[in-house]
Amino acid sequence: MALGSSLTLSPDTATDVDTNTVAFALRASDLGRSEFSVAGLTLPAEKKIIVSHETMKDGAQRHLVRYDQTVVDANLVPATPSVYLVIHRPANTAVTAAILIAMVNSLIDFLIEGGSNANVTAVLNNET
Repeated sequence: MALGSSLTLSPDTATDVDTNTVAFALRASDLGRSEFSVAGLTLPAEKKIIVSHETMKDGAQRHLVRYDQTVVDANLVPATPSVYLVIHRPANTAVTAAILIAMVNSLIDFLIEGGSNANVTAVLNNET
């Protein structure tokens, strides 16, 4: 199943994802990699999502979802923060898609903490 030619995302909390949506259009696609960006935005205001897949020598699979957003400070100096999700799937048949989906859902639940983003804030504040 392919991701499609566009993605619509919201920066809102998971409990309110129907507002402030941003459309990302497919810009490039190759074997194992797709790149989406917001139409009409160019540097230094670019927003980009990359989805890629790689099979390791031992048969394990690595799936990467990366979101980059270029922002500009008051002196017009650009900076690009990134957020990544890497899913490592060992070749062992005991590791099913259902297990990995449950793990991703648990991680998202931990980060957003009921929609308040409390643990994202804690991580950004160097709390352990």
